[in-house]
Amino acid sequence: MNTLRALSRALISGEISSFELVNRALTRAKKSESVFVELNEGLESLAKTIDRARNKKELVPPLAGIPITLKDLYNVRHQRTLAGSIALKNTAVPEAKDADVIAPLRDTGLLFLGRTNMSEFAFSGIGVNPHYGTPRSIWDRETGRLPGGSSSGSAVSVAEGIVVATMGSDTAGSCRVPASFNGIVGVKPSYGRFSLNGMYPLSPTSDAPGPLANDIDSCYLLDQIMCRKLSPQDPLPELFMRDAGSLKLAVPDSLVLDDLDSEVQSAFDSSLLRLREAGASIKTVKMSSINQSIELFYNKPIVMYEAWQYQRELLEKYGDEFDPFVRIRTLSGAEISDEEQQDRYHAKSQLIELFNQQFRRLGVDALLYPTTPCIPPAIAETDDPDNARKVNLRCLRNTVTANYFDGCSISLPCHKEGEAPVGLMVSAMNGDDENLFSVCSAIERYLKL
Repeated sequence: MNTLRALSRALISGEISSFELVNRALTRAKKSESVFVELNEGLESLAKTIDRARNKKELVPPLAGIPITLKDLYNVRHQRTLAGSIALKNTAVPEAKDADVIAPLRDTGLLFLGRTNMSEFAFSGIGVNPHYGTPRSIWDRETGRLPGGSSSGSAVSVAEGIVVATMGSDTAGSCRVPASFNGIVGVKPSYGRFSLNGMYPLSPTSDAPGPLANDIDSCYLLDQIMCRKLSPQDPLPELFMRDAGSLKLAVPDSLVLDDLDSEVQSAFDSSLLRLREAGASIKTVKMSSINQSIELFYNKPIVMYEAWQYQRELLEKYGDEFDPFVRIRTLSGAEISDEEQQDRYHAKSQLIELFNQQFRRLGVDALLYPTTPCIPPAIAETDDPDNARKVNLRCLRNTVTANYFDGCSISLPCHKEGEAPVGLMVSAMNGDDENLFSVCSAIERYLKL
């Protein structure tokens, strides 16, 4: 019962109660290390209320009573949003209402177990947090490896089995990198698919709320709820799975295939082989837009200016309370003029147009490449600030491509059981989300065979 659909069936049949689910989740959460910023201790009484309603045969939404976790940048009514910081403790007040994407999740009866740890202000792909500790990747805990960021605690809360699904966010890879590093599924929806209202911003022109879970179907259900295509009392919709023989996929021959760890190269090659054997058509293609997106990220990043504009007052008052790594990155935004930033926006808009043209011309369903070029690096590799910057850029190199063409992108685990976690990234152009879920459902099935 490690999926939303399976838990829903178990609750409806009486095989398990919401109280048991919540009690188990809280017990595991309290034993976890650096995964949470805050736990909702009073959740068990709400679970009992849902159980009583089900026992009385009252009309209860199919997902009601299932605990999930939320990244600490979503407004939740009566709670403070700290975005993984301590500086915001000086100014934050309890929120009056839920974020736009969180409200429909509450309406379905999903229970919010707690606020998960994250890179401060969502400003790194490695997941380090000096204020609340750094949760370790589920793999090789003796060494202590990076969880990926910025949705670090969210991913680890699923990987540890505390919950089966969670909400993160993705600006340059912040759902997909931690998904890859923890062997779960992470979704970056098309930019603009969801409202950003009530979500603490990093880069409003790139931010995207996104689900993470053990499986693609659970992510799909959360997506449909947030889109309000699934009302609270509706039966759970079935995710249409494409037949492998109908899949047309492409691997871009570009920088995303360079400098791969041997484990990543092996898992990626094996994934392509399994998909081809299942009948999928996979071709290697040239796409200049992929390399251009990486070059823009390296040389003309958009996020720095936007982060500086939003954080400058907080930095002036409480800069000494920032994570030094985040403070330095944010301050660099002050060096970018308004005119230069407009040039960067223009370059991105041209890139989006170019990518869409190239993608349509290929006539494929999606692109395939590794989510990250590396397995989870050791946390100790980020002790030196200069090396932390290099590690961060490497972790984000492949994922950021989808953010620069405003597309939709999903990371699926593709490693063999017991081996280092590796993600297979499946991406498409803006607006192709529904088809991408169907494509990934098929890919997930064949990767598990």
